[in-house]
Amino acid sequence: MASPDNAFQAGIFNRLAGFATLTSAIGSNKVFDFVPQGTASPFVRIGEFMLSDWDTKSKNGWEITFNVHVWSILSLGTKTVNSILSLIHDALHQQEASITVSGFTLVQIRREDHLTIQDPSEEGQNDQYYHGVARYRAIVHA
Repeated sequence: MASPDNAFQAGIFNRLAGFATLTSAIGSNKVFDFVPQGTASPFVRIGEFMLSDWDTKSKNGWEITFNVHVWSILSLGTKTVNSILSLIHDALHQQEASITVSGFTLVQIRREDHLTIQDPSEEGQNDQYYHGVARYRAIVHA
């Protein structure tokens, strides 16, 4: 049985990229798994995934922990990052029926926590960013 990694990531991407309240706040085409250089903030990046198998005698299953990152320019402040993290929560937290994981069943998805920090700019750049990271946990079975 294939693992759900790519199908799950596609489902999360499609949900976030198609969540109108989020795209209104950050702009269209601002959800990424790889951020093109020069992308203006704010933007969202689907980050790191960790899968753990929990197969039973009758089902294949996985617990997936993943991060969603938000970046916003310093002048917009922490409030912008927290507002975007809240919209991501609205799009994902306990929204199993709204997220399609092709070939699998999404049993549960919930936010575990989130963190907002200030990121320094690259050397020689004047920009400074606020960076938010939300960690989610999901249960998927075949």
